[in-house]
Amino acid sequence: MRLARTLWTALNTLLFGSSLLFAASYTVQKGETLYQIAKSHDTSVEAIVRANPGLNPQRLHAGDIVQLPSAKTLSSPSSTPASTAPSSPKPSSTKPEWVKIKKGDSLAKISRECGISIENLRKWNSLRSDTLHPGDLLRIQPPAGTVAKTTPPKSKPLTLPPASSTPSAPKLVFVPPVKAQIDSAKNDLRDWEYIVVHHSGTSGGNARIFDAYHKERGMENGMAYHFVIGNGSDSGDGQIEVGQRWIKQIQGGHLASESLNEIAIGICLVGDFSHHQPDPRQTAALIELVQTLRQLQPSPRLKFRLHREINTKPTECPGKLFPAASIHEILD
Repeated sequence: MRLARTLWTALNTLLFGSSLLFAASYTVQKGETLYQIAKSHDTSVEAIVRANPGLNPQRLHAGDIVQLPSAKTLSSPSSTPASTAPSSPKPSSTKPEWVKIKKGDSLAKISRECGISIENLRKWNSLRSDTLHPGDLLRIQPPAGTVAKTTPPKSKPLTLPPASSTPSAPKLVFVPPVKAQIDSAKNDLRDWEYIVVHHSGTSGGNARIFDAYHKERGMENGMAYHFVIGNGSDSGDGQIEVGQRWIKQIQGGHLASESLNEIAIGICLVGDFSHHQPDPRQTAALIELVQTLRQLQPSPRLKFRLHREINTKPTECPGKLFPAASIHEILD
């Protein structure tokens, strides 16, 4: 992947001159996320992804070279001089780049109705399976610099709403109100030692739903976790919800050991990762959250563990398809 990005950059330099497409390059530091890089360079995650075809935001490594978009890259097509504009496919002004998945949608259905090959849909969205979930955003136009293999529609094309009313491209954003809720506990922090990640094992849910369920099960303090990261079903995709256990700085109820619950922060990602992988927005939010909690309590450094790696009873949580190796590589 790194070699592909390097070759792509070299090709653009030969064809257009590096100053036409990229203002500068940046070397990724250990633990950095694409959102942090975008924020510190006054740009957006989407713009960086466009400037680095093939870049996977969830697979950044220390030492990777990321091309930073120039002002010309960020400007609208109408304001870019024809002599310097890169000759890449431009999205149609009447067709949005993204479509929101509805119940009953499938790759085959969207491929048929939009006249786009399943191969292109998989490639443009970096899909590892054909499973779609209501609320997900699916790219239906190629990213900049990508050549699409077109497939003539076999039936009447899907009628889409105007671009202004369609969902915007996903961005990895750490919502400021959540940061304020997390920081509100900084003067009364417990002596936490671990951050433990779980999956809900369900297709949907949010903090309110889990809180009511856990109270029904007899948990006096309600939801067993300190944080929940949504999947777009009952809360936003990648939305972080702060539980009362964190705000009040009380022990969790997410592990089989009471002594571990006293020192372990619980984070639950909504979804069943024994059957599918978490959404990239969820893993991005998880990384942001862990790094924020570590900044709040820098010494001793909070250790990151999966539920199955620390629980005193056998469990598969957070699921066999959870990307354990890549997440550990970033957070260990």
